[in-house]
Amino acid sequence: MTMTSPALVRDEDRIRYVQSVFQRVLELEQEAKPEDDFFALGGTSLAAMEVIDLIEAEQGLRVPVRNFYRATVVRELALELAPSGAESDGES
Repeated sequence: MTMTSPALVRDEDRIRYVQSVFQRVLELEQEAKPEDDFFALGGTSLAAMEVIDLIEAEQGLRVPVRNFYRATVVRELALELAPSGAESDGES
């Protein structure tokens, strides 16, 4: 059984969380927008690993590297954090 943080059940909460992770790892002055791409914001492959490790440390969810590279936009990566088998709640 996988434990999921109650704060990350809704789409908008996952988006906010990914925005926060990008901001902290990339040391952004402003919050990333849901449509912002990690690499366009200045991310590197090493920083991508920091993002993956931070998500695992804070949420207990391991995002496979392949999945991260397929979902480098905030909104797309947030979908990777959805609980297994969960449907999107339709909020964007």
